[in-house]
Amino acid sequence: MEGTKEINYRGILKFVIPDNWIEEYDDTHGGSFYEDSELSGTFRVKLLSLTAPLEKGNLSVLDFLNDINAINSEAVLLPNSNGFKKFKENTTESGHEINIFYWTIAQKLNKNKFRLANFSYTILTSQLHKRTTIEAIDFLSNQIVNAEFTKD
Repeated sequence: MEGTKEINYRGILKFVIPDNWIEEYDDTHGGSFYEDSELSGTFRVKLLSLTAPLEKGNLSVLDFLNDINAINSEAVLLPNSNGFKKFKENTTESGHEINIFYWTIAQKLNKNKFRLANFSYTILTSQLHKRTTIEAIDFLSNQIVNAEFTKD
């Protein structure tokens, strides 16, 4: 990626995207980011605050993330103490084959309160093996792992 810009999403989450990507924000669907190109993928982010049932006890961020997201992908602990999980889905939407890459970062706020950042990148299957797509997915994966929640 040539140039980058930092996104300070809702004052809660900081991450980096390519500086030529368009930004769109919606209270219902979160943030969307994409290159101004017909075959560009779309990168999305949405924040959630969740409370685990008290009967679950004092869950670790990994237990919480694995509990709410049972996809066959094991959560890992990042150096900043956030939980991280990723997976990929192949599907059809409006007659087009697409691939959706998902990443979730979880931050433990206190005993049973957690903050989640759910990211996705949707791309036409026909674009999946192009060099620019591979580079975009690698770039986004790296930026998501390094995303930072505010400390509160």
